[in-house]
Amino acid sequence: MVHRSRARSSSLFLMELILAILFFSVASAVCVEFFVKSHLMSRESEALTYAVNECAGAAEIICTSDSLEESLRLLMQCYPEGEYPDLETWTEEKDLAQAEVSLYYDADHMPCESDKAQYTLAIHLTEEAQMVTAEIEMRKDADTQKDTSIYRLQTKHHIARRTR
Repeated sequence: MVHRSRARSSSLFLMELILAILFFSVASAVCVEFFVKSHLMSRESEALTYAVNECAGAAEIICTSDSLEESLRLLMQCYPEGEYPDLETWTEEKDLAQAEVSLYYDADHMPCESDKAQYTLAIHLTEEAQMVTAEIEMRKDADTQKDTSIYRLQTKHHIARRTR
């Protein structure tokens, strides 16, 4: 009779152990999911912070200029690795009303070539009626086909007339 009681108690202990293992495995799966989501949120936050800083930096450079052409020259000095319009043919065509600039960054947010880019900073500049307008946008995956905009900034800068 004692032998049967021992069998019941060991099966009950085994069942309790299985339930404890099941509970801890479910709890660990939930914790792993939280860690993965927090990591992804951290990466997205890092990309957004970088995009805001780069867009604001480009906007500050543009706002220090006196013309669209000078804006392009200043951007070329600060970001030499970007793609710019050829200023010689651009000024000869007298199409000084607008220009496009593209800057490329890799996964670590370092400047790179367009074929290795994970992020693109696209700057569209227009000049009209003593006003330089810049539409600055940071996109993910450097793919213009998809709408993967991380951050977009529009700035306007009035060109003051100077008397000499």
